[in-house]
Amino acid sequence: MASILQPGIRSQRPDPMRIDISLLYGAAFCCASLAFCLKSVLASRLGMAVDAVAILGNATCGWSWLATRSLFRRESPSRGDWWPIAAVLMVMIASAVTSLVPADGMPLRILDNLARLGSSAMLLMAVAAPLLDLREQSDKSERRFRILYSGIYAAILAVAVLAVDGAPDGSTASQLSIPVKVVCAIAAVFGYGLALGHRKRHPLVDPKARASRKPVASDPRLEAQLITLMRENSLYAEADLRVADLARLTGEPEYKVTQCITGALGYPNFNQMVNGYRIEEAKRRLVDPALAHLPILTIALDCGFGSIGPFNRAFKADTGMTPQEYRRQTR
Repeated sequence: MASILQPGIRSQRPDPMRIDISLLYGAAFCCASLAFCLKSVLASRLGMAVDAVAILGNATCGWSWLATRSLFRRESPSRGDWWPIAAVLMVMIASAVTSLVPADGMPLRILDNLARLGSSAMLLMAVAAPLLDLREQSDKSERRFRILYSGIYAAILAVAVLAVDGAPDGSTASQLSIPVKVVCAIAAVFGYGLALGHRKRHPLVDPKARASRKPVASDPRLEAQLITLMRENSLYAEADLRVADLARLTGEPEYKVTQCITGALGYPNFNQMVNGYRIEEAKRRLVDPALAHLPILTIALDCGFGSIGPFNRAFKADTGMTPQEYRRQTR
């Protein structure tokens, strides 16, 4: 997956005053998972706090859904967006009531069943959340990221719920249910952290903001200039190339250069365009017998990448294989 940001586009900078909801939900999910682990492992040592810790741990399913949902939805805030957290809070309250009060009467048994059903539904919705608008994603790396996230989440869920809870009494899986669930909870938190880091590097575009953009008239002269600079002048080989550099060379404002790149030239952003040229040049060099002696790092640097890591990720996102695999396959 290409780890690419847009250093030359000022409008892409995040608002420092805006709180990322993914961080908040992720922190809540982490705290709930920690409470679940503490209650599972140290219940006998928690004393009076065991009920409070258990209630916090019971919210793990809900917070995992909200955290996952926040990674794959980027609508502008609205009143309608409060219903998911309201649903999670209702399940938390129902779980708290049934945990503190013996479910002897019919109403409490119904409430307990509803709380369990709600938690299970939220687990399934967390698996489905990345896949809901998969067909609308034009970026291959984004589609792979969504499928990978959903697949790993489903695998953790299958181990923790189906394999362990569904195991016969007295079986090895049943006896190891607590440590297995704790490991699954830790793996889920760690996996979410990795996914959050990826999303920070590859933020989603707000669909409303995208729809509100006004169409820009094409400028054939600017298009030709940009293509010439990239193809004939090999400007992509400059590792610190920015939109401002293209604006200076073409004599046009930065916003017009950006609009031309994302409009007439059809690239998602400036860095996708530059890396596209870099990857094409890298592929040419990797299959050139005269350059077979060159290390992959040298080719990456010569093509404009600042280090081997971003090059490998961008190359694999484009070709589905690493540079080394690509070179070996074409020999």
